[in-house]
Amino acid sequence: MGAARQHGERLERLVLGGLADLGKLREVVRLLLLDCAQDDVIDAVLVADELGTLGCEYGTQPVDVSVSRSYRRPALRIAVNSPYLGLPFSPSRSRTSRRVLEACAADWGIGNEHEGTTLWACVQLPSAVPEPDGQHFPEPRVSA
Repeated sequence: MGAARQHGERLERLVLGGLADLGKLREVVRLLLLDCAQDDVIDAVLVADELGTLGCEYGTQPVDVSVSRSYRRPALRIAVNSPYLGLPFSPSRSRTSRRVLEACAADWGIGNEHEGTTLWACVQLPSAVPEPDGQHFPEPRVSA
């Protein structure tokens, strides 16, 4: 797992070797959203879990994942990349994935890139306060 920060964003990268690694992805999402309300965190974890599961179940492993947190326009972008990434064959599985993404993500898609296929989603974070200068990370939210 690596981290990078530039232009008001924080980027985490990790590799999933299988479904057993989904916990690492969930933890990365949670750590990037310490300043957000529980509803935003739940939506983001659901989306990350769905994308990670699709990558592990229907992609060639290992699966590369990037999670990017924008502080200027509060949002989280999750991208799963695999040399080959198919879609679920089962109509019910496909419907379930689509419902999760449409309910929790502001936008999502799938596309071919130079190193394979990428499935991505963007989750808006309405509870996060925008950081106009992007020079510091917000403090964790304290529960009452």
